[in-house]
Amino acid sequence: MNKNFYYTTYRIGSTTYKVKVIFNDTAHETMEDKILRIIRNEILTGREKCGNIEVPQMSRQSERSA
Repeated sequence: MNKNFYYTTYRIGSTTYKVKVIFNDTAHETMEDKILRIIRNEILTGREKCGNIEVPQMSRQSERSA
């Protein structure tokens, strides 16, 4: 069994996530390279989902914030 792993915990709102991170000793790709590859692939494969925003997206301040 691979011993190159650790657990980390994240809390988002009222949900707690336990994440297991596994390292591969024989990998030839750095973490930075891997993230950049994933982003590039997402841009190329998800192009039809992307588009320009025609109307500016602005959030209004709450009436209580004034």
